[in-house]
Amino acid sequence: MEHWTKDEKNQVLKKSDEERLNKLHDEIAQSIWRAQYHIQAVTGLLNDPNGFCWFKKQWHLFYQWFPFGAVHGTKHWYHTVSHDLIHWQNLGMALEPDLVFDNAGCFSGSAFPKDDYLYLLYTGNHKENDGHRIPYQMIAAMNAKGYVTKLKHPIIEPNEAYTEHQRDPKIFYENGSYWMLIGAQDHQQHGHLILYKSRQIAIGWEFAGELKVKGYPYFGTMAECPDIEKIGDQWLLLFSPQGYAAKGDEFRNAYQNVYLIGDLDLNALTFVPNGPYQELDRGFDFYAAQCASQYIYKNTAVMVGWLGCGDCTYPATDEEGWSGMLSLPRELTIEDGKLRQNPIRTSEQIKGEKIFEALHGSIMTDTMHGRTPAACVMHVDDPDDNAFELGLYSQTLKKGFSIVYEPNHKYFTIDRGDLENQCNTMYGTDRRIKLENGLKSLEIFVDHSTVEIFINHGEYVMSSRIFPKPSEHLIRMRGKDISLIVWKANSTVADDFKI
Repeated sequence: MEHWTKDEKNQVLKKSDEERLNKLHDEIAQSIWRAQYHIQAVTGLLNDPNGFCWFKKQWHLFYQWFPFGAVHGTKHWYHTVSHDLIHWQNLGMALEPDLVFDNAGCFSGSAFPKDDYLYLLYTGNHKENDGHRIPYQMIAAMNAKGYVTKLKHPIIEPNEAYTEHQRDPKIFYENGSYWMLIGAQDHQQHGHLILYKSRQIAIGWEFAGELKVKGYPYFGTMAECPDIEKIGDQWLLLFSPQGYAAKGDEFRNAYQNVYLIGDLDLNALTFVPNGPYQELDRGFDFYAAQCASQYIYKNTAVMVGWLGCGDCTYPATDEEGWSGMLSLPRELTIEDGKLRQNPIRTSEQIKGEKIFEALHGSIMTDTMHGRTPAACVMHVDDPDDNAFELGLYSQTLKKGFSIVYEPNHKYFTIDRGDLENQCNTMYGTDRRIKLENGLKSLEIFVDHSTVEIFINHGEYVMSSRIFPKPSEHLIRMRGKDISLIVWKANSTVADDFKI
């Protein structure tokens, strides 16, 4: 693995870097693990999604970006846009760390459209000469032409009741006021969610207090990337806590992304959940999810997450000079008090030519010839309590990426331990869910180096990064009376470089 010096990690993008980054992108674009329909790092490292919103008849989505390599260096914001949440175009850098208050990076944040401007709120990561970190909450405004202007001073100074870990502002509007939800750590190293309030977006922010969540005096050692959305008459609270240990089959990743459904009382600064917090995604790679600021999908939140984690590495692409991908956008609904996550409704556009179909065990169409497509969409319809198994990217005598359902115990398991390229094995190579109501349906999205599985119409989702070698190309299927359709995937995300 390449070693990066402190000075190399502290690089800030300059116009003179364009030629070498263009060259780096040209090399990266040849990778067999580049995606067709997922947003991915143009160069270097992508992590948290930021500023997700609907503005001027387009979806805008930014991401944390270190341009120069697959390491966590000084963060910029990169800008992408879409008209339908499936076809994405790169626009280039939106925020660069060019102020004293963000001299060590423009950390994560959110967006809020108002009138003719899109307001971008983010945490300015400031470091003193001795390395001491000071977090500032900052704001910028983007006009309809995409030109961004930063306010040159913080809108919120550090709160002395908390450590240097105060970041990732989520702005929302409720009860005639703007609110900002921020992740924080107290001096006992416990994670909290804190709130600020203002009548105006750019000025007048005052500390309101901690959001008191019934049953939870704190959240691990830190609560990152908070988000809150109203879906119908209920509230959905999302965040990424750190410092939790695994519990059986749950919470086995380095860090988790969790949610609570409940009632929010901003007068009392309380959130009363209807049950314990649960993982948003039960796979290997999912973190820092953010919902869009939008009004066109009624009673629905639109969410994107990072298919990765800060304490994880992905050697296969790290060595190529890039790392990081965002999930497919998901529609979140609450049905009978339970969260459902489904692929965005426009995801049907990903499906191209039908290359395989089996109905109740009888093969109707097959042009796959036993090979796993590099990018495809698979649908499994009601296995009828039969055992079911798929082995993607396998080779002789090996299972590849294994997807198994055992009806006797109702266990659904994924396992990537049989692939040659391994990553983050210290957190285990399998993930398992007990499906109390059995397996009813599967939607599987495969895109070169990622697999996203939607179980039982969004009851659960399991997302995983994988890096199959050319020799790992077979597909294995086992199941009585299986009904399976496979479509070749269209290319919907531009893989070009714009600075």
